[in-house]
Amino acid sequence: MFLFMGLSLLPAQAQLDNYKYFVVPKRFETFKDVNQYQTSTLVKFLLTRYAFDPIYDDAIPEELFLNKCLGLNTQLEDNSSYLQTVVAIVFYDCRGQEVFRTQEGRSKNKEFKEAFSEAIQEAMRTMALLSHNYQGSEEETVEEPVVVQAPDPVETIPEPETVVAPAEPAVVAVIVEEAAEPTVKEETESEASEATKPEITYWEQTTSTNGYILTHPEKEVTWVIMKTSSADVFMAISTTRQGVAFKQQKGWRLEYYLGDLLKVEEIQLED
Repeated sequence: MFLFMGLSLLPAQAQLDNYKYFVVPKRFETFKDVNQYQTSTLVKFLLTRYAFDPIYDDAIPEELFLNKCLGLNTQLEDNSSYLQTVVAIVFYDCRGQEVFRTQEGRSKNKEFKEAFSEAIQEAMRTMALLSHNYQGSEEETVEEPVVVQAPDPVETIPEPETVVAPAEPAVVAVIVEEAAEPTVKEETESEASEATKPEITYWEQTTSTNGYILTHPEKEVTWVIMKTSSADVFMAISTTRQGVAFKQQKGWRLEYYLGDLLKVEEIQLED
């Protein structure tokens, strides 16, 4: 059965490899509000989990802005009825032509937020059977060496070396560096101590297939908490951060890095 499904998805696999980006809208057309029921966050998270390269529609990189055909636009197709929630994830090219669609995901949960979460996760299982390996076009591979090699003649010009010959500027540079070191160390230590101070916020929690989903009514960040082999230790993933989560009596303790600084966040669940 799985072999047959894998073979049937091979043409779709080849088509998806022609696109570098998968653009997820902050608000799907079927909804009135931005990230309603955390649908945009969940779709982007699952695309990342299955090794695709999703981006939000308000964070388009320059190369995609200049050539929109490098990406696919992601849409949520809502075929729900009164009795159940039914969705599929559909991908369109820059001309509005459908390139690929997932299987339909279904849920009979009466709560909209949990129903869409369950249906989207079921629909996105199709993407787990695929892998993304963008190869690029022949034109792109020809142009890239030209861009990389352009600075070489500038970097190898010998004239700057003869101009910076006097010894006096070098002595001044050494003195400045020595004077600046204590200030840098003091700032780093103070920032590190502040970064490890826990922040306490109150969040809502819903159950997902592999763990939990934490949301905040006033924040766009959504944490997806996933089970590990340890009962009290979980993986914590949001749209911009990754870390670990420790289950507590009335909430979670999140630890993740912002650059080189360890960030600790205490999350308490609403009653």
